[in-house]
Amino acid sequence: MVLSGGGANGAYEVGILKALFSGRCRGVDAPVPEFFFGTSIGSYNAAFLAAQWEEFGPAAVGNLERAWLEVLAGDVGRNGVYRFRGDPGYFLDPSSYQPNPLRPFLELAQDGAFLTWEGIQRAVYLTTGQIAGVNTIDREGLRERAANLFDFSTFVSAAPWDQTIRQTLSFAAIRAAEDARKLRIFATNWTTGRVRTFENHDMTDSLGPLAIRASSAIPGIFPAVSVGAEPYVDGSILMNTPLRPALNEGADILYVVYLDPDVASIPFSTLDSTVAASYRMQQISWASLVNAEIERARRINRGLAVFARLARGEQVPEVEIAELAKGTVHVLAGLARHLHDYRFLTIHRFHPREDLAGGALGVLDMDRHHLEDLIQRGFSDATLHDCVREGCIIPGVETAETPQTV
Repeated sequence: MVLSGGGANGAYEVGILKALFSGRCRGVDAPVPEFFFGTSIGSYNAAFLAAQWEEFGPAAVGNLERAWLEVLAGDVGRNGVYRFRGDPGYFLDPSSYQPNPLRPFLELAQDGAFLTWEGIQRAVYLTTGQIAGVNTIDREGLRERAANLFDFSTFVSAAPWDQTIRQTLSFAAIRAAEDARKLRIFATNWTTGRVRTFENHDMTDSLGPLAIRASSAIPGIFPAVSVGAEPYVDGSILMNTPLRPALNEGADILYVVYLDPDVASIPFSTLDSTVAASYRMQQISWASLVNAEIERARRINRGLAVFARLARGEQVPEVEIAELAKGTVHVLAGLARHLHDYRFLTIHRFHPREDLAGGALGVLDMDRHHLEDLIQRGFSDATLHDCVREGCIIPGVETAETPQTV
């Protein structure tokens, strides 16, 4: 199972998983996964399944759905993933005072102290160029320092997400399942720009929550997460859909669930804006990367088929070899030199046709009704799945070409 990132849209993955593991996905047998790969919110979904599969099997997906609807879901100001610091709506809600009437006041005091300290640091940075004991004034002008003043993540607390992770995941179960159910989740080192992989044995009660929080720390929205001495952010920066690691681990049948719609269906914002432009740019980049990986798998299958026909003494038309080699010389060269390292690949791909988020900030929409709708959309799309139309990779079966992103 390969599960991508996408914030609240991860609920769509739950719907796909419901149909897939209940045998309701047309033309696709219910799998018994040996590997779970996940990035960002996909890291949470993957870790949840890895933790519960040995005990519950496919029923773990039902437990995952309940966790989404009963723990992660909430309103825009408070849910199981984040809360806005100093949100007045929270303090006006009578339910916020249950079961501890003092909690809202304690959080207000903590928020006030945090935001005051942040404000002081930024004021000092603007006027003196000093930040965390480092003098930046020689390399950053006043205009650049002013542009760096605002940080949206300052107003977002990820404390609910940490609590949700610890409440709903058994890290001991993940470690115990290592021989049968391997977990791989990915985060980006914010200092070096390299991907770090966290495996079953890393899922201790102290490191495990940090790994999942790091993998899902969307830059600019959630603060970076310190793992040891290094800051880490969302794995989707470099690898939103961890398809390549799954291939490198030796998987030959992959079920890939990614949340990028067809790029042409992403609606343009009514007004041009930096947020809308960044969102569209990121969606195009993610779609391009996953399409390139799937197309690479298709070429490997075609190359192996050609070599198999040659090994049987069959004649392969030169025009067919030339067409296969066009733009894929490196793949054929690798097949020729290391044929024993390659294998036929089956890749079932699932993703929405239309944009799920309804805009850049839709990834933060944790409203229960919205999540229920996403789960239902994922389930419905999976039950209508068509391998030919979706361009799945099936040895010996020619399906639609992988869409090219320009």
